[in-house]
Parts: sequence; structure tokens; C-alpha cells
Amino acid sequence: MIEAHQLVSMTDLISQVLQQLSASYNNILNNNLNDSLSILTIISVLLAVLAVITGFFGMNVPLPFTEEPNAWIYILMTSLILWVALSQWLKKITRK
Repeated sequence: MIEAHQLVSMTDLISQVLQQLSASYNNILNNNLNDSLSILTIISVLLAVLAVITGFFGMNVPLPFTEEPNAWIYILMTSLILWVALSQWLKKITRK
């Protein structure tokens, strides 16, 4: 009879340990997924800058620099500067 009670208590203890291990493993998986999603979010924000700038020049309305022959260089440099600034800012806030 005592052995049966010991067996029941040991099974309960092992069951609790397994539940805690399962919860810990799920937490680790959630953290890894969180890291992956934050990286994908950063990439999508960086690509959105370029999409917004090119979207302005896809409209059929008068835009600045339309008569300037080197306008594409100015636009490219502005886009690059904005992209680098945004990537540095995102890198800074994700390290905290």
C-alpha cells in the first residue's frame, strides 16, 4: 500500500516536471519566433521607404524636379540617406 502511494506521488511529481519542461520549451520557441518577426518587421519598414518614394513618382501629377536632368541622382541619394538613417535608428532601438 505504501509503495502504491509512493508511486502515485512520484508520477505526480514527474508529471509536474514534464509540464514545466514543456512550458519552458514553448517559451523558448515563442522568443525565437518573436526575434524572427521583429527582423521581418524591420525589413518591411526599410522597404516601405523606397516604395513610398517611388510611389510619388508613379502618379500622373506635376512633381518637383521634373525638368531637372539629374533629378534621379538627387532622388536616389535622398532615398539612400533616408534608408541608412532609418536603418541606423531601427538598429539603435532594437538593441535596447
